[in-house]
Amino acid sequence: MDVNYHPDGGQLFFPLDGSAFIVPLALPGDDLKPEDFVAFSFAGNLGLYIHPGIWHEGVFLRAERAQFYDEQGKVHARFSCNLAQEFGIFLRIPLA
Repeated sequence: MDVNYHPDGGQLFFPLDGSAFIVPLALPGDDLKPEDFVAFSFAGNLGLYIHPGIWHEGVFLRAERAQFYDEQGKVHARFSCNLAQEFGIFLRIPLA
């Protein structure tokens, strides 16, 4: 699982078809640890704007298929971390 952040611009995810989704997010900082992540669940009636510096993965769907509007800042700088390679783990998100 590759997580990343964009230092120079944010990113927007908005479901075009009302699909529910989950996004793992972590606060800014270069001392990233897997336990820093919190999963946020969205019902599909709102989108998500991720501010610069916020660690994130892409959206995880609660449905089989969905359509999203996805936009990033004009500068597409990105810092990434592969959690499996760096820490030898995958994030686990229990779903209710």
